[in-house]
Amino acid sequence: MSESASGSAAGFRIHHTMLPVADLDSSIAFYTRLLGMQVMGQRTDETRQVKVCHVGYGDRATQPSIELTQPLGAQARAAVRSFGGHVAIHLTGLRELCAVMEKEGVKFAQPLKLGGPGGRNLVTFVLDPDGHELELVERA
Repeated sequence: MSESASGSAAGFRIHHTMLPVADLDSSIAFYTRLLGMQVMGQRTDETRQVKVCHVGYGDRATQPSIELTQPLGAQARAAVRSFGGHVAIHLTGLRELCAVMEKEGVKFAQPLKLGGPGGRNLVTFVLDPDGHELELVERA
């Protein structure tokens, strides 16, 4: 890598983060209905034997997305494993969203509390339908 590329963010951006899912339709509903994301593109990749859907906020050409990937065939559920990390999302109206998620039966890995730098942000961790952890943050 050239010195200019390693010392500068010019030309670099995060494109997407991939999460394996067992039921693509269920995951799309979770991310769009509860988290307000939009479907940015969807396809079947016969070479990789997966169905793929990008969800996110804004235009996929300029904004990062979450790539939801469901293996094709009967082994889909067995092939899904949580990756052990989390995806963080900033939003407003976190208290209200938590109330909706509780009614919807979403699992909370950490209840809503004050946290972050100076303990002023509202923070919670929830699990998506496949057990992937999402950190939801409302900045103070």
